[in-house]
Amino acid sequence: MTNIACNNFKVYLFLAAALLVCYSPVFLSSYAFSDDWYYLFSAQTDPASIFKWDVLSGRPAYGALRYGFSFLISSVDSLILIRVLSVVSLILLSFYFYKFISERGILKNPLQRVIFSLVICLLPSFQVFNAWSVCFPFVTSILLAGWSYSALTRLRGIKGVTVSALLITLSFAIYQPTAMCFLFFAFMDTCLTPRKVAKKELIRTLLMIFFGMLMALILAKVIPLLLFGETLSRSNITIDLLGKIKWFFVEPLKNAICNFDTGRKALSVIISLLFIFIGLKKISGNGKEKVILSLLFAVAAVTPNLLVTESWAAYRTISALSLITTSCFLIGLFVVIDKTKYSRFLYLLLPVAAGWLAASNIKEGFSSPQQKEYALLKAEITKMVAKDFDGALYYRLNSENLPKIAKSSKYDEFGSLSLGMSWTFAGMAFTVKKEAGMNYTLTKSPVITGNESCTGKCMIIDAQSVLARQ
Repeated sequence: MTNIACNNFKVYLFLAAALLVCYSPVFLSSYAFSDDWYYLFSAQTDPASIFKWDVLSGRPAYGALRYGFSFLISSVDSLILIRVLSVVSLILLSFYFYKFISERGILKNPLQRVIFSLVICLLPSFQVFNAWSVCFPFVTSILLAGWSYSALTRLRGIKGVTVSALLITLSFAIYQPTAMCFLFFAFMDTCLTPRKVAKKELIRTLLMIFFGMLMALILAKVIPLLLFGETLSRSNITIDLLGKIKWFFVEPLKNAICNFDTGRKALSVIISLLFIFIGLKKISGNGKEKVILSLLFAVAAVTPNLLVTESWAAYRTISALSLITTSCFLIGLFVVIDKTKYSRFLYLLLPVAAGWLAASNIKEGFSSPQQKEYALLKAEITKMVAKDFDGALYYRLNSENLPKIAKSSKYDEFGSLSLGMSWTFAGMAFTVKKEAGMNYTLTKSPVITGNESCTGKCMIIDAQSVLARQ
């Protein structure tokens, strides 16, 4: 037992050190991105609005966490605190992954278990969770989903069901796509272990995730209506099921198959599918029905995305699907690596390559372009607006054909232009005002479009002029 504890400590130390290195850009760089600016502004002007919006979105626990931490947010630098919290949560999740697969006898090779637990935490979904400050509770949601599954399968009787139900509800109350990772843990326990499929346990698992989805519906439709008399349309149920099925193959499934390649190159799809098929062949060794179940778990993981009108396959929304497809990919890759003469070298190369990609994606897609965007706006404001000007400052935004800062962009995440979003200007201008000691004011709606003009004592900063400075 002492040797096992010592070995586990070394593994946990390695996982923590590796993830801290891979995600170092999120805490060694000071920046804000997209919704971070609105969060920063609201935290200093109207913290209560943060909670209201998240309740309307069906995420009351997420809103409570963001509201609670808003009192620690006073500058761009302070956002590092919640990004560090997200990285720490991810380190704990990697520990849990390793413990989960070790206890269930998944992957007989100890080195494979370590590599699997590390590499799976470097997926683009986790890159977004850690690099985008406002996403800091999302990894915790996955942990809660994992604990919920373990409670359901390891605790006896009504106690296990009750604890599991509470944990999955809390997970959904933070973020629905990450709560669906409950099915990832079910996939690992059902399909990646050598034991036979336990039908009763499988039924209990499906009933629990159905319960969680039902609670998510109540959180999105009933609670907001009772508290505020309104709900958001993006959570409406779709009637275009054929369109959503086509969308599933073109967007989320393709993103998940490409795992670490956010460029979704055709070659990545082909290579990844090859390893996924090898992985499924390996899984079939424990029963062909497990291959079918693997595919069903993958589809079930994005069921909420298929049922609602919103069609958005951003990486933060496909974490459960990505974890399942990448697990099959890694198992297939392990099979191939074991057949080579340089298996140990390739096993060590794998996390190095994945870690380099993660750090590079964060630097090129988040920290560097966002630092440049803020510097451009600050330079424009301090040049065009007198320090003693006490009128209202506006931002003219015609979002079409705006020059890009990042080399490439993906959805509203990697490389997305904060200066092209209407909700970011207030936070950015508010920060410039504090840092430069200026006196202008900001109205409730400081963004104007088209050829509109402001009235009274005011000035307008044009997005095109700001971005022309680069």
